[in-house]
Amino acid sequence: MLNIPLILQSMQQRGLTRTALATACDVSKEAVSNWLSGQSLPRPRKLLRLAEILHIEVTQLMAPDDEPVIAFRTTGGQRASDAAREAAVTAAEHLQELLPHLPHPRLFSPAVLESPSLEEAYLLEATRQVRDRLGLADDAPVQRQELLALLQGFGAIMVPVYWNRQRHGHENALSIYLPRSKTTWVFVNLHACIGTFNAWLAHELGHCYTLHRLAADEGELFAERFAQALLFPPAAAARAAAELGKVSGDEALRLLAWYAGKYEVPMSTIVARVDLWLAHQGRKVSGLKRKQRGCDVHGEGRQETLSVSAALFGAEQLPAEHYIRTAADFFRTPVFEALACWQRRQGGGSPAFVASALNVDIGHAVEISFALSPASGMLAS
Repeated sequence: MLNIPLILQSMQQRGLTRTALATACDVSKEAVSNWLSGQSLPRPRKLLRLAEILHIEVTQLMAPDDEPVIAFRTTGGQRASDAAREAAVTAAEHLQELLPHLPHPRLFSPAVLESPSLEEAYLLEATRQVRDRLGLADDAPVQRQELLALLQGFGAIMVPVYWNRQRHGHENALSIYLPRSKTTWVFVNLHACIGTFNAWLAHELGHCYTLHRLAADEGELFAERFAQALLFPPAAAARAAAELGKVSGDEALRLLAWYAGKYEVPMSTIVARVDLWLAHQGRKVSGLKRKQRGCDVHGEGRQETLSVSAALFGAEQLPAEHYIRTAADFFRTPVFEALACWQRRQGGGSPAFVASALNVDIGHAVEISFALSPASGMLAS
């Protein structure tokens, strides 16, 4: 398998388009597109030419077929800790074992973005097409269930988990892409704040649509900008900019909070999109960025500190059996069914496997493992 993120990064650094690369390699543009989508590999002579053009060693052009691609959604944009990354790699190894136990084999490849770019025009067009697919008006909010439907339609496997909200350096959400099977697993932290839930979902959707073809920080930046443009589109930003331009101080912050509540996004998303819209109009930015940092996510009169679990399921943490049933139904995920099937094939429960696959502590894993065993009677064998 080609190391696609490295190739795209090198193309960008050298200002090479797909057409230019095709010409330099003496192949069609379609051939290059097939290489970069993972549908085909260059022949040996073309592989050498590709390495020469991009100034990359041939050995670096190839990536292991089974090396997982991992992306985090962390609090405040901080980098995930080394321990969190190691745990994610271990989770990926265990998820690979669950693939044969998923209820429906993948027969179609997911639709992905061609040549994802950080250019604003590209992001706006990509998110406009997604919103059109949902049948939304140009300034309508995206509903939570619509985001989940987009992830499910892509084929992402949702993994709802309980991770400690205050754990330093821990992720709020995590996506793991397994190249060999072309499966994407999206972990969401049920302990984190409901106020940023839609933002995580849209962020992970951005990763899905690029299949992680943008490397490292570029990939994170694309996913963040994609999420913001999808959730707070230009028409909404233009209206908010006009209204915010007429007020100041606490009144402006209350208006920001109102928009954040209506669109179910952090206030930082509103400010970022409004300032970007103003900049593109050649106007002075709002000056609200510093003020909103000290405010609650959704402002006054909202239960913005509720966790996802408390807001959606009525409790900070559900008992294992209730959690499995409720989360499986809400997120329409087969992950628990696959874990139950894996345990049955192994002849009994395996809390250690569950702990690693879900990246949860062993105590919680023991409860989940038992709930998924035939002895519990919860799931039919």
